[in-house]
Amino acid sequence: MKQFKKITFIFCLSVAGIAAKAQKVTLTKGQQSSVELVKSSEVINFTANGDNYYFTKFYEHAVMNYHLLCYDSKGSYIAKTNVEINLGTFNNTYSIDDVVSLGDKAYAMVEHLDKAAGKNTLLARVIDNKGKVSETETEVMSIPFEKIMNSGFNNSASSPDMKTLAVIGEMPFVKEQPATFKVAIYDASLKKTGEGQINLPGENTKNKSMSVAVGNDGTVYIIKKGMTKKGEITLAVYQWSAAKPADVKEYIIEVTEPMQISGYTCTVNDNSEIVVSGLYYERKTLTVGEKQAVGVLYFTNKGKTENLFKTFALDAKVDNLTAEKVLVNGNTIFLTAENYKEERITPPASTAGTAASFDYNYDYTHKSDFVIAMDADGNKKFQLELSKDGKARDLDKQLYSAYYICNGKLTVVYNDDIKKYMKDYYSNGYTGLIPVLVQITNDGLMQSPVIFKDDLRIDRDYMLYPAFSTQQATNQLSFLESNGQYFKFLGVKVD
Repeated sequence: MKQFKKITFIFCLSVAGIAAKAQKVTLTKGQQSSVELVKSSEVINFTANGDNYYFTKFYEHAVMNYHLLCYDSKGSYIAKTNVEINLGTFNNTYSIDDVVSLGDKAYAMVEHLDKAAGKNTLLARVIDNKGKVSETETEVMSIPFEKIMNSGFNNSASSPDMKTLAVIGEMPFVKEQPATFKVAIYDASLKKTGEGQINLPGENTKNKSMSVAVGNDGTVYIIKKGMTKKGEITLAVYQWSAAKPADVKEYIIEVTEPMQISGYTCTVNDNSEIVVSGLYYERKTLTVGEKQAVGVLYFTNKGKTENLFKTFALDAKVDNLTAEKVLVNGNTIFLTAENYKEERITPPASTAGTAASFDYNYDYTHKSDFVIAMDADGNKKFQLELSKDGKARDLDKQLYSAYYICNGKLTVVYNDDIKKYMKDYYSNGYTGLIPVLVQITNDGLMQSPVIFKDDLRIDRDYMLYPAFSTQQATNQLSFLESNGQYFKFLGVKVD
């Protein structure tokens, strides 16, 4: 595992429309474990049977790895371990394709490539709260397999209520033929409740990525992100249900030239309608400086039949604005975004041809968070900016914000510059960052920020890591904090 590295930060905050009344916040401090932080990694968080699963996903030794840190609901440490399976042998391999939560269990979605049998099989195996993967498995998808470089793909996702699992298997690529997918849905006990096959319109291409989402009622959405020859994003959504397996709806999401999609995120609402929101920029013949987001896009399949699509301009152009998360709160949809930039550092010429030249370093810049609110028809309600400015080398998980709907309000938790709140913080054992919790109503009213200091301060010399967070109830969140050597659980109750 990679080691924790020292990072420097610069932060500031300026927001408008703040209400006078602050909410009550209670902290519950749990146990600690040693730190595992990995460069260029992804975080996957969820709860299962009351336990908090924090996964770090990273590519190493030619395979995808999953590292688990698990705590119970009261913050007691359970386990810290690599999630491991038997990888098999050449032409008969096993690998973890994904981890998901379904019902009261966590699952490893294991892809089995068996050349002799000519099958690419996806298997669901339970991961217990100590990180052990069960040897018992349930086959949830099977597609043909002939060549390792063209073995097809599997994607899986759970519904918001964690009672339905959707799996799509993309058949191996065939030139001049449409993309073909097998679809299957399962209940919380992994009993199959529906299946079918989809042929996407037009000729298949390799320059695309696929994902899947599923509603509480079992409606399945396949999201296709493509790429033009000019490097522009194309986006389409396909809707399928077991009730009408032959009735596949296609929704094309596109903005008007010279505008181009720069990024998006999606969710499924309580009506099992998909909601896609993102950002777009203006393509110009001559570009100087950073790519600037100029507007917001919004799509939903209203009533699961209507293509409802809207766009509107941002209050001002924003450099490097990245869509982070879309959240539905009744009749209000929040798109959260961040002014974010990743820069790979060119290694010195002296390292060329050595192993070190393949281990790149990165500089990360995390600036203002933006909250853009829309009504259910995609009309703009308001836009707010939480101003911050953070920089990190290689490891930047502490610079991300966490976004949840808590007590009926959008809740944003992030690290801010402590010098704005305390002048003598060094002598009091604080780090240079201090956690801030902000709640925003559907009408754009921002309540007074809660600063985690004095009676609410986190542990001495610790820093909050909002990227590692889960939600146990409408008013209960959990986070990890770290001092560089240890992670520690922190429960946050908002009343």
